[in-house]
Amino acid sequence: MKKYILGFMFVCAIVSICFLSVPKSVHIGYDTDFEHIMHVVTADMKHERTISWKTKRIGEPGNLEMRPKNSENITRIDADRVELPAYNGGNQFVLHTTHITNLTAGTEYEYRVSVGKRQSAWKEFKTEPELTSFKALVFGDSQSLNYEDWAKTAQTALENNADAAFFINMGDLVDNGQDESQWNAWLDGTASLSAAIPIAPVMGNHEAYSLDWKMAKPNYYLSLFSLPVNGPSGLEQYIYSYDFGDVHFVVLNTQLNELRDWYPDILEQQKRWLEKDLSQTPKMWKVVLMHRGVWAHPFNGPLDEIGQTFVPVFDKYHVDLVFTAHVHSYARTKALKNGRPNPSGTIYITTGRSGDKVWDKSPQKPMDEVFYNPLDMPNYLVFEASQDALKVAAFKQNGELIDQTEIKK
Repeated sequence: MKKYILGFMFVCAIVSICFLSVPKSVHIGYDTDFEHIMHVVTADMKHERTISWKTKRIGEPGNLEMRPKNSENITRIDADRVELPAYNGGNQFVLHTTHITNLTAGTEYEYRVSVGKRQSAWKEFKTEPELTSFKALVFGDSQSLNYEDWAKTAQTALENNADAAFFINMGDLVDNGQDESQWNAWLDGTASLSAAIPIAPVMGNHEAYSLDWKMAKPNYYLSLFSLPVNGPSGLEQYIYSYDFGDVHFVVLNTQLNELRDWYPDILEQQKRWLEKDLSQTPKMWKVVLMHRGVWAHPFNGPLDEIGQTFVPVFDKYHVDLVFTAHVHSYARTKALKNGRPNPSGTIYITTGRSGDKVWDKSPQKPMDEVFYNPLDMPNYLVFEASQDALKVAAFKQNGELIDQTEIKK
């Protein structure tokens, strides 16, 4: 009997040692210690990186450790913390954000994030190289009922374009900007993208709605995305610009109706800033990202208030390409200048929809060279830039080509 008792005690001791010696695995995902690791664009992606992650662990500090790939030289950066807005009794989350500077262009880095004593596995990113050629993904409205289509579209686009440097979401990321469950579903859908490459978000009108569908400041959006603060004074993160390769990207805000109570002169502020921003960039290519288009509904020719403000500036500073969204259809105009076809003018591309919301009455414009309403499935765009050309191709979710165009200089 004594022999059996000793044997049992020996087995228990071995099991206990094994259990204690196995490190706890850390899963990145909903309802665990770390959620939704996300890279966000910076003004200078050769030498800077912004990385954020969510947690339910209120009050615990976070940090990021990083090193050049295969190096033992680790740098630790303490994270900034902000409590994300919680509406209507929603869960409380903390967003940790680190701004990494003094990076080397074209270099692979490894990083891991932590909250308290919990730490993620090592992950990787690469800074923008000195070369001017690159590829980016562009997604139209991703607002959805359940975000399964959005997740599939995002994953498909990344699988087919693993070399993409960053991705753009053209606004109306979610259907309601105060619905935490929708933000979590959107983040779940974009997890494979945002943990690998930076996002350049554009604010849409649905980011500025309250739970009872009234106009509201887009506080969740502004808290979630730590964007470049180079926009007009008082409108930082609503409006910003950044460079990649030989392309200068400008993100404008077209939510006049939604934000007018707080920012009654939002258009004039942007126009002054836009003139200065475009006049100062040395980049060969200029691309504007904005949620709403520039023509008055039903888009039969006249410019609306947005167009009357911005189009003369686009013409003056030779903007090559303007991406818009909002109407859930894909369309590409001829190159336009002063409202007329002109080979040296601006091409306007409406980016369709990447979520499950369709609009069967989405109108075609008389200046459209190509029009397609993606009622059957979502779509995405691939943007490519080189020293002498910009290329844009639009694809259905299943990979079928919708349209492609090229601008040369």
